[in-house]
Amino acid sequence: MAGQAEVELANRQGRLHPSQRGKVLDGSFWLAAIFAVAGVVTAVVVPATTIDTRFGAGLASSSAAAALGTAIPILLLAVWLAFVCWRRLADLRAGRLVVITGWTRDFGRQRPDPACPIALSTRLSKGMNEHFYLTAGGKEFQLYSKELRARIQAERVNAVYLTPRTKLLINVLPA
Repeated sequence: MAGQAEVELANRQGRLHPSQRGKVLDGSFWLAAIFAVAGVVTAVVVPATTIDTRFGAGLASSSAAAALGTAIPILLLAVWLAFVCWRRLADLRAGRLVVITGWTRDFGRQRPDPACPIALSTRLSKGMNEHFYLTAGGKEFQLYSKELRARIQAERVNAVYLTPRTKLLINVLPA
């Protein structure tokens, strides 16, 4: 396990630390990858198993059209999911991070000002639980990690580290 100082040094140099790869290849990546593979397999297997030529050419062409009508949307969805996975892998291969540096304001339960480079805000859910959000670079991130939320200091300059293509929040450090 890498030390926090080593991770921060890599981030400050604009690099993704190897211990942070799990943030890029998280559960949503693996779910998209599984569905992409399953979609390709289904798009190939469905037409191959539904075309039955024993009843003549007329029935074979109608079953082929029905099979392709099912397979094409599945294949398009699989291609889109594969593209999403490719973007994450490209971020991982590049290993570079985008840095957004600026004054951080804590707006509490008010709506953040879009002109503020980095903003913190809090919202209550229906169950009256507080959810913390960080807005940087025009994108809003929910802060699930309490340790990350505790590290972000309002009313000072912070640096937000994002992946270049997918804009995933990797780290926030005082600048």
